[in-house]
Amino acid sequence: MNPHTRLRKFFPTRNKAFRELLGTVEKVLDHDVNVLILGEHGVGKDYLAEAIHVCGPRAAAPFVSIDCSSLPHEIFESELFGHERGAFTDAQTQKIGRIEMARGGTLYFDRVASLPSTLQAKLLRLIQERRFSRLGSNRTLDLDARVISSAGGTLEDSLSETGFRKDLYYRLNVVTVDLPPLRKRREDIPPLAELFLRNATRDSSGRKKAISEAAMVILVDYSWPGNVRELRNVIDRAALLEDGTVITPESLPVERFVTASDLLVAGTDLTWSLEELEKRYIREILRQTGQNYSRASEILGINRKTLLEKRKRYGL
Repeated sequence: MNPHTRLRKFFPTRNKAFRELLGTVEKVLDHDVNVLILGEHGVGKDYLAEAIHVCGPRAAAPFVSIDCSSLPHEIFESELFGHERGAFTDAQTQKIGRIEMARGGTLYFDRVASLPSTLQAKLLRLIQERRFSRLGSNRTLDLDARVISSAGGTLEDSLSETGFRKDLYYRLNVVTVDLPPLRKRREDIPPLAELFLRNATRDSSGRKKAISEAAMVILVDYSWPGNVRELRNVIDRAALLEDGTVITPESLPVERFVTASDLLVAGTDLTWSLEELEKRYIREILRQTGQNYSRASEILGINRKTLLEKRKRYGL
């Protein structure tokens, strides 16, 4: 396989900018540099991390993931470094930590910006020294794993809003990959939808199914606030509930697909004022994004402060 196309089988794309981004990542697949993956919820950060592992020279060794947002912080050190028997009150036996589990492979820190500053400091020391000890042990061990991490949103979110340490950021981001949201690469929606449909039917009935042209138009027009993950969930649901061999508009969850054009038609028919149309459109975008004001303001093309002012003005 061409070394510059290894990631393509994981990411079917027609978008030039996204192909260039993948090309940049492919250049470092064979090098143990730290990679930081940024992007909105659902864009596929964890999927890219696994793809980097599978396509690299450490593929035969374990890929070990740590969700920094869901793992209780009070046991984070024990989970990461491991501990010896008697290291603390509840340490009844020796425990091998995630670092040792990932020996020879990849260590992935998902949502790394959610770590409190004290744990960020410990992670920084690990990355700098590439050595560690189990809790309660004086024996020093080597970090023998590639380090990949991810953070939600943008770089500014990670450094300012979350208070993420800049020195740790500089260690983690030897290569930074900012995954674009699905609404900015709409030409990728058809191949992704077809891929997810093939996978869904392969996992269930095995019957080949297709997506009608009308249904595909709806999918491409939708803003996808949940990104690739939301698209996959919609296709999985449609494949499961559709008894026929074609996914039609009726197979899709209609409540999700209220578009700007739908509102415009309704507003014309009902002679809404421009203010009423804006109010209803903002309400719909907030619903689609789950009241995520940062994402909603980006979709609307206004800043967060303006969105909050309009929300207050319209009583939303």
